[in-house]
Amino acid sequence: MQRWPIFVLTLPGDEERRAPLLRRLDGFGLDYELFMGVDGRAGLPDDYRGMVDPDAARDRLGYSMTDGEFACALSHRAIYARLCDDNLPGAIILEDDAQLADGFADFIRSDCYQKLPMTLIDYAFGRALPLLRHRPTGGQPWVLRRAVQGTVTTAYTLRQDAARRLLDATTPVSHPADWPVDLFQVGAWMCVPRLAWHDAPGQRVSHLDKERQSDKVPKRQQRGFWGTIRSRISVRVGRAKGQR
Repeated sequence: MQRWPIFVLTLPGDEERRAPLLRRLDGFGLDYELFMGVDGRAGLPDDYRGMVDPDAARDRLGYSMTDGEFACALSHRAIYARLCDDNLPGAIILEDDAQLADGFADFIRSDCYQKLPMTLIDYAFGRALPLLRHRPTGGQPWVLRRAVQGTVTTAYTLRQDAARRLLDATTPVSHPADWPVDLFQVGAWMCVPRLAWHDAPGQRVSHLDKERQSDKVPKRQQRGFWGTIRSRISVRVGRAKGQR
């Protein structure tokens, strides 16, 4: 089975920021490729204005997305396009400030995720359907079916068919990178326990922090009948009560 590439999503000039992750991957003996994202730190470049729909984003979310949020979403979109354009079977995507657990390399080498459309290696608001689970051989973490929507794009695997669905949903971009589609409908699973995370609170330096608006009040997302049922029968995973 062909090993999926590891894309480290980063920006020009962020050598210091991505250095710890690259050292970790080198220590694991895992190959990777730096994937340069869209740099929105000085505003969204004019070349990308036609790829976003600010009005649709405002209607959808209840607030205006910043240039940095559009740039982040466009960066992940570029990876979806790369999978489709180059006919890659899939990829592992890591944001450049990701921290990796000791079991990450064994999980990647197991190739178990290649059978799944999408696997969240890091996530927030972890809720899963208790009866939809499997455990790869070799003592790998449980992989559970994602029940409801969530946030965080730190680390995930993506098969080409799921990438195509995400690409369609981001043409044009009208939602932050996490996530423009219903994760359950896309076929997302998640590692339990998580094998990646962001820096500890207060230590992480996000390019979006300076732009984030404290008064944003997002619209309440309608789950629909089956979404509500999934939420009610799901169980909390990967977090203690009261935590994300």
